[in-house]
Amino acid sequence: MEESLYNFYNLFVNGSLLEDLYQEELLSPLTWSAIGLAFVVAFAFYIWPLNKVSFSGLGSWLSMAGISALLLFVITLITCYQKANQDIPRDEADSNQGTIFDQGVSVFLSYAFEMALLTALIFFIISMVMKNFSKNAKHRPMLWPSK
Repeated sequence: MEESLYNFYNLFVNGSLLEDLYQEELLSPLTWSAIGLAFVVAFAFYIWPLNKVSFSGLGSWLSMAGISALLLFVITLITCYQKANQDIPRDEADSNQGTIFDQGVSVFLSYAFEMALLTALIFFIISMVMKNFSKNAKHRPMLWPSK
């Protein structure tokens, strides 16, 4: 699974950071965190406890998508900073390994932003499935395909 995630993230993540994340085996946990967080927030919106008529508007849906993206943004930043503060064993043959975890905030912010966008996309996909189980938010994020 790490190999397929590596190929997927290779499309939009900095190559050196991706190598470090792969070596530290962080790709799967962060991906599962994105999926799990998006599912929990969608469950709260569509099923329980926020499934109310007063909370079924598009603005509320956008707020929930933003909350899931923001939470994963923070989780990703904290994870990267914790790895940056650890002594990561380096491979003597690969001089570039581990350099990104030493570079700091700009690389971490861009990666966290990319993971936040991915979480928002996952939230949208889960919403398209879960909206059929809701009584009050069947038309969020859009009418199609439940029209």
